[in-house]
Amino acid sequence: MKGVTIMTEETNKVVAAVAAPKTKRMAREPIFKTRFSFTDANMVRVKYRNGVAKDRRYDTKIKGLCVEVKSTETITFYAYKSVHMYNKKQNKWAPNVIYRKMFHWAKNTGYNCEAAREKVSEYVSQIKDSKSKADSEITVEYLVRKFIKTGLNGFTLKDDSRKYKDEVKKRYIGNLMRYVLYEGCTDQTRKKHTAPIEYQNTIYSKPLKDYVASELTDDAIKAHKFKLNDTPQVYNTVATLLSVVYNWAKMNKLYKGDNPFVFVKRYPKVKLKSKLPDDVRDKIKDYCEGKAFDYNAHFLTIIATVLYTGFRGNEIYGLRWTEPKTEDEKQKCSGWLLSGWDTPNEKGYLFLWDPKNRKEFKAYLRTPLKNLLIRLRKKLYNDSKVSWALNSDYIFPKSRWSANYPKEHTDSYAQTYSLRKLNEDFGLRVENSKGRLKNTFTIKIGRKTFGSEVAAEKGVEVASRALNHSDTQVTRDHYIVPEDSDLDFEFENKKTNVENIEKHRFEKREKVK
Repeated sequence: MKGVTIMTEETNKVVAAVAAPKTKRMAREPIFKTRFSFTDANMVRVKYRNGVAKDRRYDTKIKGLCVEVKSTETITFYAYKSVHMYNKKQNKWAPNVIYRKMFHWAKNTGYNCEAAREKVSEYVSQIKDSKSKADSEITVEYLVRKFIKTGLNGFTLKDDSRKYKDEVKKRYIGNLMRYVLYEGCTDQTRKKHTAPIEYQNTIYSKPLKDYVASELTDDAIKAHKFKLNDTPQVYNTVATLLSVVYNWAKMNKLYKGDNPFVFVKRYPKVKLKSKLPDDVRDKIKDYCEGKAFDYNAHFLTIIATVLYTGFRGNEIYGLRWTEPKTEDEKQKCSGWLLSGWDTPNEKGYLFLWDPKNRKEFKAYLRTPLKNLLIRLRKKLYNDSKVSWALNSDYIFPKSRWSANYPKEHTDSYAQTYSLRKLNEDFGLRVENSKGRLKNTFTIKIGRKTFGSEVAAEKGVEVASRALNHSDTQVTRDHYIVPEDSDLDFEFENKKTNVENIEKHRFEKREKVK
């Protein structure tokens, strides 16, 4: 009959088996633990953990052995080993784990737990640190390229909480590529740096980059120094940067030896203590504020800014009209005009958020510069020739013809022609020792002119603060340039001083009595 099940003896046995209580073996629970003893019996009970990207389990008895469980219940044996690698997320070298696939687990076959325990040591020995090299393979070039690729993208050596600034990274990379790796340099530079040199009866034929890092000797460095004796500052740059590379390599365990550049002296630094004469300084200020402003407003505002604030070039170029609204905008600028800067009869200020010494700095906006900035802003609205600059948030934007306008600010390269013309107009473009014409007035000289002016009026302490120096000694050594007239002085009357001292001593004795 349809819908009626006929109960047979066999059917009864099946039903009875299903209804019977489970045995102890059947009652054993699935394994979800991360660590357990690897046996074939336990592997049967291993279950995939939902939501785990790589569900790996580790053997409690054999180090270096683990399995990875897939959602399909496929179990694969892996060998693993801790190695030293560069961690991109943390921007530093650190221990990391490398996994090597062995085979899939299969019960009652040659691909079981016993086979895995026997073969794991063989697989572990095959795992090598792909980021490391033997000492004999580590050349100066290898360390330099590693530093460019990873070191400069990490934290500074002096402070492991701060990263290298973009302009510093650009300068480091440019000099290392040009003077150490000889890429992107002129043929003349390459020939000069790589040519063999005889030094103390020994010929040194290899450039610095070709030396094994641990075999670069003091004499080899001295020979290279001697080779560059007509360009001492270039050698100093090379030695300083390679010293940084060596220290970074030691810190990150890429190199174990000493830093050879510590033991070789640099060429003495030429301290350029120069400034504009007071009368020339005042003439340039008047020029910036006069009719010439209408023909080159942005450039002359830059010149006025350095003469009235003493800011560095990069600090000036990256200034914004207003405070940035996002962190990305902040990172791309140097500072901004503080709110209310243009209020009549009120003080205005410029703010630098990340200057060279990394200390936030607020600079007073002196009246002539304040008026010039107001004048510049009005010109942008009224003059169609410069109105394109309104599309940028920067006071000194890149040219509208540049690819990244209006998202980028100007730079020193863009001021080359205007600065040369200014020097020519004021008779400040002169021949150097090699017969080449050079600008006497630069942004750097403008900064020193400002520092000397403040020091003469307010003293060195105020000048140091105004220049945003961390140490007054830097101000004294590099920025304060006295006038010739300051040398015309009389010594105080020594007799008068002696008399005053004796009088003071007499009064003190009488007071004690």
